[in-house]
Amino acid sequence: MTSLSTTAAISNPVTGERIAFRERTEAGLRFEYALDPDGFAVGKVDHVHPGQRERIAVEEGRLGVRIGGDEWTATPGTRFAVPPGSDHTIWNDGDEPVRTTIELRPALESHRLFETLFGLAREGKTNGWGLPGPLQLAVIADAYRDEFALARVPLALQRALATATAPAGRLAGHRARYDRFSAE
Repeated sequence: MTSLSTTAAISNPVTGERIAFRERTEAGLRFEYALDPDGFAVGKVDHVHPGQRERIAVEEGRLGVRIGGDEWTATPGTRFAVPPGSDHTIWNDGDEPVRTTIELRPALESHRLFETLFGLAREGKTNGWGLPGPLQLAVIADAYRDEFALARVPLALQRALATATAPAGRLAGHRARYDRFSAE
């Protein structure tokens, strides 16, 4: 992997997430991921990475984890993997900040997805779960279909809705990526 600038960091004030990108190649993306107390992953619901394996190493704090309906708390030193397509979510399960290292393989365009969602949240353009409105979400879902999907809605239905709705979102001026949010 190639090292990225240690200044490539983004935050989401809605979800309490912080990401500092460390390494990115076609093969994988590695980043430091932190959650404030009461923080949670964007969407606050189970999600899947259809085309990626996710590896998480907990360094500080108590990370709440749900994978395939099995819920537990990961503490410092815990390492685990989430296979592609597996329902999962994470949250801060304690009173102190959580710090982890996460690796996504392959990298795909995950860094752009995070930049877009976190940037929209910083501009007040997301709901309390950190998700944008329907037309913006359709554009994002259409562009990042291998990186992220909701777990409880059939993937084929999500993709069909995104494909059908994204053109209206683009006509309304929404994009999947905004240069002003780029951490590079």
